Amino acid sequence: MKYVLQAACGCHTGKVRKNNEDNFYFDGKCLEQVNYGLKHPVSYECTLRHGVCLAVFDGMGGENFGEIASFSAARSMQQTEKRFADFFVPEKRYLERMTQQLNDAVRQEQVKMCTDKMGTTVVGFYFAGKYIYVFNVGDSRAYRLRNGEFLQLSLDHIEKRPGRDAKKAPLTQYLGVADEDMEIEPYIAKGEVCKDDVYLLCSDGLTDMLTNFEISDIMLNNQDAESCVDALIQAALEHGGRDNITAIVCRLM
Repeated sequence: MKYVLQAACGCHTGKVRKNNEDNFYFDGKCLEQVNYGLKHPVSYECTLRHGVCLAVFDGMGGENFGEIASFSAARSMQQTEKRFADFFVPEKRYLERMTQQLNDAVRQEQVKMCTDKMGTTVVGFYFAGKYIYVFNVGDSRAYRLRNGEFLQLSLDHIEKRPGRDAKKAPLTQYLGVADEDMEIEPYIAKGEVCKDDVYLLCSDGLTDMLTNFEISDIMLNNQDAESCVDALIQAALEHGGRDNITAIVCRLM
């Protein structure tokens, strides 16, 4: 059975930050390094015959370091996908190699900027026929809505802290780590897709503003991928919009 993928992407600077440190990989494109998000969501449809890769990046490091990190990773994914497309590579190995390439790209920018305070998260989907692979490094998230059941597919790479703390727990994995400090170990999981599945990739600018219940409710009540992305971003803005907000919604038809 062949599936049609309806996908939409939105990216907003938010109501507090002046610059956008998020980026994405969508329909083979990413944002420029210096950008202010998207004025309106963008969308496309395709038949799932060959591999389709989508991803969200959330840069960190302050000043302009975050946007450099997220852009370098997104740009590297664009180039790496084209290079790997010439070979038959098992999907898991493909994603492991790609993640290492993204990390290397961020590391190269660190050297140019003479800093080690630069990094980015990544969360993505790789659709391959009737299967979907989710992969992530960091705390940007992936979700699935199937038959009314809302499930987080990604794994948060955060330090486990006892008790309650007002500050966010530090990341245990992110892109931009030196090889001698830590080995990048992306979380990768495989599943089978079903008709009417709805998938979401997002930065923490969305998940820090909305609860899982609020996110799932919006996804249930917006059948079109583009309207769903718009509704999610608007809801995050209404709840404060304290960070950059990026969301990619995919619907299987």
